[in-house]
Amino acid sequence: MKQLEVSEFFRKIFHLFNMVVPLIHVYLIKDRMGMLIFLSLMLIFCFFIEVFRNQYNMLHKSFKKYLYFMMREPEKEGQITGATWVFAGSLITIILIPKPFCIIALFFLAVGDTFAALVGMNYPFLKIGRKTLSGSIACFVACCMIGLLFSFSLNTSTIMFGAFIATLTELSSMKINDNLSIPIFSGLSMYFFNIA
Repeated sequence: MKQLEVSEFFRKIFHLFNMVVPLIHVYLIKDRMGMLIFLSLMLIFCFFIEVFRNQYNMLHKSFKKYLYFMMREPEKEGQITGATWVFAGSLITIILIPKPFCIIALFFLAVGDTFAALVGMNYPFLKIGRKTLSGSIACFVACCMIGLLFSFSLNTSTIMFGAFIATLTELSSMKINDNLSIPIFSGLSMYFFNIA
């Protein structure tokens, strides 16, 4: 496997750990305001890490030793990392979208985006820009499965519609970071689909 593919593979496996955010909201911090405070604190912490990681030698060495192997080149040079975008996306999603739609949308981000990348890299079929049809199918199936697992009594059509929007968002080459766009667009689409 090429070095770039190895880097992306570990990056996406690590991306699965983003499931921890919606799981915390389901089982530990069920109150919306409490979750917003928690995510705000995490985002502030990440912001300070982003600011100082290339300024303090010890912090820079830690990043280089433990995280550089799965970071993209612009991130190594100082661009905001995926982890910070995840907390930003999670915070905005929970601000904008009520439960349970925000929770399912955050699961879509963690699982759908991961499977899209892993399947697309290892079983590329029919290129669509920088993405693949095989990756998009994997994204849709993974989103449907995790959505139905944590359905919170939402009907299947709502979850499948949200999974479809999450897949389209992941597939499209938008300038918005997909850690923001996937949960926001899929969450809002389920919410409006459900009340229509």
